[in-house]
Amino acid sequence: MLFISIIFLSSCSKDNDENSPCPNGDCWIKLYTDFEEDSHGSHHVEPEWYSETSGRFNLHIESPPTIKECQYNGSPFVESQFDSDTFWEVESGLSFTFGLYNPFESLYTQQGNIIKVRDTTVTLDYFQGEIIPVVQETSIYLSVKDKRRCYGWDNPQSGPTPSETGENCILYSKRIVGPLIREMIGDTIKIYSRTFFDCGSKSELLRDSISVIIN
Repeated sequence: MLFISIIFLSSCSKDNDENSPCPNGDCWIKLYTDFEEDSHGSHHVEPEWYSETSGRFNLHIESPPTIKECQYNGSPFVESQFDSDTFWEVESGLSFTFGLYNPFESLYTQQGNIIKVRDTTVTLDYFQGEIIPVVQETSIYLSVKDKRRCYGWDNPQSGPTPSETGENCILYSKRIVGPLIREMIGDTIKIYSRTFFDCGSKSELLRDSISVIIN
């Protein structure tokens, strides 16, 4: 496999004036992974691997809510998009291995689950030459991280419709980064974020980035 690195220029921006959509005029975001950060600020990640081209890990993001006047039916609208300086190219097609089953000849477990007869591998040459980004560029939307603490719900998944999301509530979401290829082990990847705090004329766009080292 071949991977390509492209350098983007990125800068952090922050608006602390009275027109900010965030509590106390302070919009911020926090990017982190499930792994330790070293003294240089890089996260040493150990992706989950199911094949040579299937590495994945979680990228988490947190932010404050927007102020009450910016909320829709008590819910803030905060949206994030991600990009990276790293891509890789499919050189020989993608291969998938899956089990074959025969309803008349296969054996069954005591729980009634069918047992596969054998495995087969299928290679799709259609994807040869395809450039694969290591992070999806589609948007994710942040929601309240701890609804019991924020809204006073007994059930963390559901409760009465809130009249507002308080300024002390933290919003959260995550993006699964991948697929990665094993040839990236030892490399540093830069992931960029664009987070939009929706508040009409007070809307704010905040940029940030995180460096990860693939272990």
